[in-house]
Amino acid sequence: MTKKEWETIYENRITSLEQAIHSIQSQQKVFLAPFCNEPQTLVEELVRQKDRLQDVYLYTAIIGSRCKYADPACHSHFKIRTFLSTPSFKSAFNNQVCDYIPVNLSEISRFITENPIDAALIQVSPPNEEGYCSLGISVDIIPTLLKKAKRIIAQVNQQLPNTNGVTFVHVSQIDHFVQSDRPLLTISNGVPDKVELAIAENVAELVPDKATIQVGVGKLANSIILALKNKKELGIHSGSIIDPVIELMELKVITNEHKEINRFKTVCTTLTGTDNLYRYAHRNPEIELYPAEYTHNPAMISQISNFHAINSALEVDIFGQINAEQVGDYPMGGVGGQMDFIKGARLSKGGKAIIALPSTAKKGTQSRIKISVSNVTSIKSEIDYVVTEYGIASLFGKTLSERAEELINIAHPNFRKQLKEDFEKQSIVSL
Repeated sequence: MTKKEWETIYENRITSLEQAIHSIQSQQKVFLAPFCNEPQTLVEELVRQKDRLQDVYLYTAIIGSRCKYADPACHSHFKIRTFLSTPSFKSAFNNQVCDYIPVNLSEISRFITENPIDAALIQVSPPNEEGYCSLGISVDIIPTLLKKAKRIIAQVNQQLPNTNGVTFVHVSQIDHFVQSDRPLLTISNGVPDKVELAIAENVAELVPDKATIQVGVGKLANSIILALKNKKELGIHSGSIIDPVIELMELKVITNEHKEINRFKTVCTTLTGTDNLYRYAHRNPEIELYPAEYTHNPAMISQISNFHAINSALEVDIFGQINAEQVGDYPMGGVGGQMDFIKGARLSKGGKAIIALPSTAKKGTQSRIKISVSNVTSIKSEIDYVVTEYGIASLFGKTLSERAEELINIAHPNFRKQLKEDFEKQSIVSL
């Protein structure tokens, strides 16, 4: 396609914000680009037009979004279906206009293929000389939406970085373009506390030189990355890249030289951090973004030796069952990529699956290590280690009673006696 041809397509499809969103009708299914790439200009206009809409299904995966569509004023207009939940959805859950879809991140593309989507709201950079826009800070499941959604509405953001990998979208693949120039959604690094720093140091003991790692997001994940400063020749193949990765790349701690795939490349599907991270990734040949069906595919991960999946949880039982989704009446997180990366780690030569979490919740009044958990995200047979600020529980190959002893030993001291007593009451084996 010549430059004149694609420019004509682009110019003809530039639409006013109001007109683009007016193409969405009641009862339609609308997918919002996930994570920090949720297009805020489009979302705000959708909320502004809410009074003409009824029962519009919004599909989301939340990190960093302001979630204005979950405000009480929107409850009679939008039905939220989320793959990754947030406390911002509490009132929507309570009013029965929000529900959670427990699907591994690697399989959301399959969900889209099997469940027709009327419109997708995405965010892209302005087109380059060949007519290609960049997906910028998040690829995730957008390639599938581009193929399967009936209508693609793109917010063209001047501030979106151009990133490498499978990130380019031709203007001919998009139905409506809405111009914008606004800051991106960000996630603050925060200041880790003593507990998070202690957990991170314990996790670092389990990560050998030359390993490839995956971590989540948040202050604990940030602390874990920074605790790896003294390691050598690490690789990254993760769902997300967070700000501290920059420091380890610049220190040449992260080199990616021992990865069997994507060698010398730091790989993820989404960037989750501050503007500093986004600027660092802009046209950086050392960072590549790929669709989630690639980054989270256990068959791909299994090709990487010494793959260490490092994830967190809300709670864990004394046998190693992991709950990373829900405590109480509504989901606080989601399946996400946890099981994808754990499965990949299990298949990796020398790989390990690690769960890291504080020993207590609610200001120390509740133990996160419990006799039983209310929901199971990851099963006990898949977990190698559980880590708290009090140490490391090694679970692989251990009996139930041995697992219980390991986990009680890393519980907060205030809860160990009760955990032991409760275990012995229900078990024929004593500790």
